[in-house]
Amino acid sequence: MAGMPGALLALAVTLLLPGGLFTAYFTPAFTDAAYQKEVAAKVLKAWKPAANAPVGKKTVLIALIAKDGTLAGLRDNLTTGFKPWDDAAIAAVKKAAPFAPLPRSWAFPTMEVHFHFEVTGKK
Repeated sequence: MAGMPGALLALAVTLLLPGGLFTAYFTPAFTDAAYQKEVAAKVLKAWKPAANAPVGKKTVLIALIAKDGTLAGLRDNLTTGFKPWDDAAIAAVKKAAPFAPLPRSWAFPTMEVHFHFEVTGKK
């Protein structure tokens, strides 16, 4: 995103989900750990997979959260190829929105978050 610091997303929140692992990667310039945990928990709470994709597969969604907390954009960067899992990931992020407004200290109009829904087969 133009005008945003650091292209690499390094700060992460990882949580277990039924049949897999969920990780949310935030831009390194965004250091509000409480906000990160809140966003990740909201998405995880909305996660309702119909069935698991094959083990080892992953859905990666790239979201833009606007200053007011609304979802300004969402696109898939990687899919498992198993439609029920991929659709559940998209639905979880959309249902979790809107998020809390970005902290006033965040000087940019949006913040990028990468949501990874990985199939591990572990319950």
